Amino acid sequence: MVDIIEGYETEEQQVIAIKSWWKENGNTLMIAAVIGLAGLWGWRFYNESVITGQEEASQAYSDMLVKFESQGSEAGLDNLRAFIADNQNNNYGVLAALLLAKEAVKQKDFALAKAQFVQLQSQNEYAPLNAVINLRLARVEGQLGEYEQALKTLTLITEASFLAKANQVKGSIYLKMGDTEKARSAFQNAVNASEGNVGPILQLQFDDLAIVNDKTIAAPTLETEK
Repeated sequence: MVDIIEGYETEEQQVIAIKSWWKENGNTLMIAAVIGLAGLWGWRFYNESVITGQEEASQAYSDMLVKFESQGSEAGLDNLRAFIADNQNNNYGVLAALLLAKEAVKQKDFALAKAQFVQLQSQNEYAPLNAVINLRLARVEGQLGEYEQALKTLTLITEASFLAKANQVKGSIYLKMGDTEKARSAFQNAVNASEGNVGPILQLQFDDLAIVNDKTIAAPTLETEK
């Protein structure tokens, strides 16, 4: 507004200048103001809608879990499938898919478990959860005898905190393939990635393949509980 009245010495001249400027630009300002207010209202409405949707999805997920635990078996799996179909675009759908995959593994329906993990793999963008999905998918692929695919899936895991588990699964896959040398190498990598916190199962797997030659390879020891 300062730019508009600069160059006009008297108050009357300034008023005339302001009226002239408003006549030329007033409509544009009104439109901009309306758009601005509409945008603000729309953003607030969007935020409220998102919060409401999250609350509803949370409640629906809780209700589904209660129903699932009370029903179990195939009826429970059907409810899980229905919930997943209705919540494909939110985190509760992801949690339900992970639960369905877990139950499928319990029932040794590895094909169903794989289908859930593959679907999650294609839609999830949260890196730490991707590592969990890929690790479990590789295990299921190993159960299905899809060893090469399982090894390929494991290469997708690059997070340092998951490297020990990834290499441990890789060692198990190589054992199923009959390649003890690569299995031993994978278990060694798992031990190294564990940084001293070697799990008991990994300890046994490493010990079973420990070899002694001109250069002794000492198996790692578990830390004693204090």
